[in-house]
Amino acid sequence: MNAVGKNIKKLRIARKMTQEDLAEKMFVTRQTISNWETGKSQPDLETLSAVSEIFSVEPTELIYGIRPSYKRYQKKYIITAAVSLCVIIAVILLECIYYPQLMDMYRQFYQGAFELMLYNLTVRPIGFFALGLFLVSVFSIWVDTRLDKTPRIVTLIIGIILFVFTLWLLIEMILIFKAPQVFPGFILYSSVFLSSILRTVFLVVMPLLSGIGVFLGWKRK
Repeated sequence: MNAVGKNIKKLRIARKMTQEDLAEKMFVTRQTISNWETGKSQPDLETLSAVSEIFSVEPTELIYGIRPSYKRYQKKYIITAAVSLCVIIAVILLECIYYPQLMDMYRQFYQGAFELMLYNLTVRPIGFFALGLFLVSVFSIWVDTRLDKTPRIVTLIIGIILFVFTLWLLIEMILIFKAPQVFPGFILYSSVFLSSILRTVFLVVMPLLSGIGVFLGWKRK
């Protein structure tokens, strides 16, 4: 039995309709309905549209199935929001306590350049990644943010790619500082830290969008 036929049968039974009842509304024979439900034949797009009107659903629900009802205040979203918030608070504390110490050390003694750059490429992106997770998980507590399969996969891939770009900056920075003779510099790292706009994009915007993308792209019911 094909997916369309299964979905038509589920909706028909849910509406307490017989095959004869549906056939009468569709102006077709009962055998035609039976053929749809057993997969022997399939309704065309125009017929699907008519069937969806009878059942008061979207045509896509006949093709892909009925999406389960969305439950608000799901525990997993509340936990995600709580954990993300804890990470954000930890980053804020580091910004207020540890980062000023790094800056003072660098300005006064010209030391700690590696630690300062490591901080910028780890703590801050993690903070904005967590902020993206927090915003969308809080929103999901009340609103259905589930995506269909194809948009979900695309969103997940984009989120991972954005995260990888920031990770690549970190790898380049470590290689430049730890092995300057072998790795004198990379185009991406040099370009980003010579432009305040690119720094904002790579260290703020991309981790934020990555957190949102990973959350929305993860398979959820």
